[in-house]
Amino acid sequence: FNQIALLLPARDPARVRGAVDPVHAFARIAHARAPFVVNNMEGLRYLTETLWYAAGRPAQKGWYLDSGLRGVPAMQVAAKKGGYTLWGVTPFLVSQKRNRLPLHPLLFDDPLFQRIMVSVVVNPRKFPGANVAGALAFQQYLLQPETQARIQTFRFPGIPQPLFRPAGRNNAPQLLPH
Repeated sequence: FNQIALLLPARDPARVRGAVDPVHAFARIAHARAPFVVNNMEGLRYLTETLWYAAGRPAQKGWYLDSGLRGVPAMQVAAKKGGYTLWGVTPFLVSQKRNRLPLHPLLFDDPLFQRIMVSVVVNPRKFPGANVAGALAFQQYLLQPETQARIQTFRFPGIPQPLFRPAGRNNAPQLLPH
């Protein structure tokens, strides 16, 4: 899996840097009435609503900004308003190379902020021409202990925590290399 991050402005008006988990951070943002821009990308809106409910459903007027923005436009508004938003760490870092914004990723070691990644071998009867042998080889490569270790130890410059975590152990035992 890889990580979703809470993107925060350098000033951090809600002081979320010291939050123990994402719900605590969201509650601090709501309490401080600091701008929070909803990123309407798939899954992120759902996560935002989950955080809002978990934080006790605070009144949204004046700080909770939901104008349908997705991805980079949501980040740009958050940066302009000195506010917060959610996005995947990897797309955020890629975007920062092209368009530096005064936002910083805050990572939580919390299952709520993990995006599970899977590979699926399709049924060749339903998808003629599918490269089943290649797909199976790719799955086996991903499940190799050496590959899982490389995933665990990968670091992006400037980010001390792992952005990706191996989860091969969660597969059915018959799929794992012997």
